[in-house]
Amino acid sequence: MQNRIVNHLENPEMLEKLFRENKNAFSKAFENIAIENDSELVRYWKIRLSYEDVNKRSENTKVGLLWVILLSLVTGILVKLPDLFTRIDKNFFYTRDLAIIVFNGIILFTFWQNRLFNLKNLAVYATILSVTALFINLYPNMQSDSIMLSAIFVPLLLWCLYGLAYTSFDFNDTNKRMNFLRFNGELLITAGLLIIAGGIFSALTIQFFSVIDMHIEDFYFNNIAIFGAVAVPILSIYLLQVYPGLTKKIAPVIAKVFAPIVLVTMTVYLISLLFSNNHILYDRELLLLLNAMLLAILAIIVFSVSELDNSKNKNINVLTLFLLSLLALIINAVALFAILTRVSHGLTPNRTVVLGSNILIFIHLILIGKNLLKTYFLPDQSGEVEKSVTQYINIYALWTVFVIFLLPFLFKFR
Repeated sequence: MQNRIVNHLENPEMLEKLFRENKNAFSKAFENIAIENDSELVRYWKIRLSYEDVNKRSENTKVGLLWVILLSLVTGILVKLPDLFTRIDKNFFYTRDLAIIVFNGIILFTFWQNRLFNLKNLAVYATILSVTALFINLYPNMQSDSIMLSAIFVPLLLWCLYGLAYTSFDFNDTNKRMNFLRFNGELLITAGLLIIAGGIFSALTIQFFSVIDMHIEDFYFNNIAIFGAVAVPILSIYLLQVYPGLTKKIAPVIAKVFAPIVLVTMTVYLISLLFSNNHILYDRELLLLLNAMLLAILAIIVFSVSELDNSKNKNINVLTLFLLSLLALIINAVALFAILTRVSHGLTPNRTVVLGSNILIFIHLILIGKNLLKTYFLPDQSGEVEKSVTQYINIYALWTVFVIFLLPFLFKFR
């Protein structure tokens, strides 16, 4: 669409035809074109599209709010099923189905947002969701590490399904994948603000009632707060749709501030670890902490890479991210050595998942670090960094599928 507009930028009749052919694609493509071109016709279309955008946003705001309320109510009722039907085992239900229910509401809202209600998209969504729910609920109700790990990885698979919906099932597009990762950062910020606001409101509400000797804590948290909690992610997506610039200035600042802070903190921690009495080969809690640290650093790198294009001091940020990826590689190497030592005593579900995850992350960090170093010396190669970040999601998705659907059978539900 962008190429077609550029080719007919001085042809009013053809521009009108292209607009009527696909209004959404035309509007998105014209945003980029308007930055580099300036003429009477371009200025006219900028004004026209701004009015179109206002009218469309006003209509979407009303309908979107109805979807938020409806999906929040349905999701909240589904989450409360163990309270409505006492025969349902709460522990079993929440460990197996809570993520499926919450992500279902998020994905359905995204389906409406991107107008994806066609047979093919619905079939893919329904198949993945139903097969995942079927498997996870048919696994035996027993103490099992492999089943527990399968349940832990379910949100990761559903996050991938959410990514498919967000990118309108065009997940091969690197730009759309990077926009999805960037949007996740904005979503976390918005959700965090809503949680803080909701927490303050809840505390004040309970305090107001306690002043008049009415203790509503149990009723409030069981019947009101739970609906608010499941509404947070859906409402966050809605707010970002209505106010697209809500966190665009916050996210890059957080990325630029946190990356160097984490780099210094984790470097000091690793040096301190060398002089401590802890021995990672035998200290299971320390190994878990290192893995948690590794995941956090990887998340910061990925999120920061998604914000590189908005940075004025790009080289400084690229260097910081490269050093952070080196630090993560050192942590990963230490963790891998400790895990391999444990694996020598025999494979268990936990050791298999931790080993496989660490190997995948290690390879990913090497690819990211290599491309960050290349980008530092050749700034026009920044697209390679984005590719190394986004394309590797497929590998994580395949690993997630293995853990959910094959690991329990491989270890005979141990």
